[in-house]
Amino acid sequence: MASGGIARARLAEERKAWRKNHPHGFVAKPETLPDGSVNLLVWRCIIPGREGTDWEGGYFPLTMQFTEDYPNSPPSCKFPSGFFHINVYDSGAVCLSILSTHQVSSSFHHLYTILISSLSPDVFFSGMETFNYSEANSCGDPGVV
Repeated sequence: MASGGIARARLAEERKAWRKNHPHGFVAKPETLPDGSVNLLVWRCIIPGREGTDWEGGYFPLTMQFTEDYPNSPPSCKFPSGFFHINVYDSGAVCLSILSTHQVSSSFHHLYTILISSLSPDVFFSGMETFNYSEANSCGDPGVV
């Protein structure tokens, strides 16, 4: 099976697993093309805002773009341009170590792990209400996105 076949097969399995079990408020589904077919390499997601923060009650769109090399390479994740968060560039690109191409283990490159463990409201939005943006930039090198 070609590597693209492996990526698509893995994403199809992850889609089945996600549909059976995912946290309330989260949405993740492959892009539907104009002809009605599904593009497993592009996912449209929604992440709920964390309770007790300024984001509570909000639902934030995220696009995950997978490559034919998935799961050996992580997807790129992007919020709409201008999304205000310390781990998001002005372009909307997300900067997290789990999304680094330098990540050795492909076990971290899993739809559920990325959305729930890294981009979940409890992790991604934690500490945002007290963070001093003028003193830090956790994304570091913009070439690592």
